[in-house]
Amino acid sequence: MWNRQQVKEQAKQIMKRNYWKMFVVTLIASTLTGEKTTIIERIQDFTSNNLSYDSQPIFYSSNFELIFYSFISVASILGILYTIFIGNVIVVGNNGYFIKNHDENPELGEIFSGFKGNYLNVVKIMFLMDLKTLLWLFLFVSTHLMTPFNK
Repeated sequence: MWNRQQVKEQAKQIMKRNYWKMFVVTLIASTLTGEKTTIIERIQDFTSNNLSYDSQPIFYSSNFELIFYSFISVASILGILYTIFIGNVIVVGNNGYFIKNHDENPELGEIFSGFKGNYLNVVKIMFLMDLKTLLWLFLFVSTHLMTPFNK
């Protein structure tokens, strides 16, 4: 069993050996997986904040509103598909890089290793993991909404 000092020293050695490479891998992986929905969320926040009951709405034409919300829907679906088929695979490669980094010096291309060989298996397993997480989240929220508040 390791104690805290041993784990800390080992982490320091790994960080000294590959700090900038680890930084670049994290930057690439977070860029390719982390910023895909924030633009959509910002647009939805903007429209919800500007549509009030007291003032004139931002949209004057119902056709423009229909086109805008259709675009948001299509962009959301594309974001979900991107996460399933590309983002999750990059997350697996990123995790694999850091596991290999413990004992050896892996290449930067290791973050794309999920696309080689067993791509469909990676997609399937990550999709099932995300689905189970979502279903457990729904169960958690529904049980909190169903139980009365204790005073």
